[in-house]
Amino acid sequence: MDSIKAVLIEPVGCLAEFAAEEFRAAAEVLGTTVEPAASGSQAYWRLIRHIEKQPVSPQMLSCLEAFELRAVEQAELYEDVAASLAALRPLGVDVILASSLAQAAVMRFVERHALSDLLAGVVTRDEAGGVGAHVLGCAIARTARDPSQVMALADTAEALELIKRQGLNAMLMINDYDEGRALAEHHPSGGIVSLAELPDALRLIEQRSGLRATTRAPRAPFELFDPT
Repeated sequence: MDSIKAVLIEPVGCLAEFAAEEFRAAAEVLGTTVEPAASGSQAYWRLIRHIEKQPVSPQMLSCLEAFELRAVEQAELYEDVAASLAALRPLGVDVILASSLAQAAVMRFVERHALSDLLAGVVTRDEAGGVGAHVLGCAIARTARDPSQVMALADTAEALELIKRQGLNAMLMINDYDEGRALAEHHPSGGIVSLAELPDALRLIEQRSGLRATTRAPRAPFELFDPT
């Protein structure tokens, strides 16, 4: 893996615990359903997958924004977020929020949790002109980096597959141990159980990248998470 110069983070599930109710209600407005057992992240990504398959009108997206704003107001930020993001700055790593949420929802999330000084940028579906791959593509362009130097965090199968299709390094955010074991089957580049582990993970990648550059050693896979 190349040295990582930018990290793309979706707030839902990677920075905060979001409840599923608002995303489930938004799905019903679009004429689809999300199973009751789905977590907030699962409900969100299934909603995004539906929008990717069946694009909705600007008016309907505006309607969804209201659900998203309510979800943001209820979201519980993980306690290690601020310190972890601050620790990335000395590493020369840009942190960009890349979200399929509406711009108003993401900016409210940033404001509510005082994250603006820790971010290099924000990309939402409004700037990207779409969700999912559109957001990641826009975020990659914003970094001005080769995709091999960009890492994106994910905590669901849908997010992992989307990241890998874009040629990015996928870091699994393990919010549930049993679910993490299952998601490891999707072969992420690595895994962390806490955002606090991300700076050390990137340092390790930097060390291995430098070692390959000086010794031309065979490229070894990076794994922080052992599914066994």
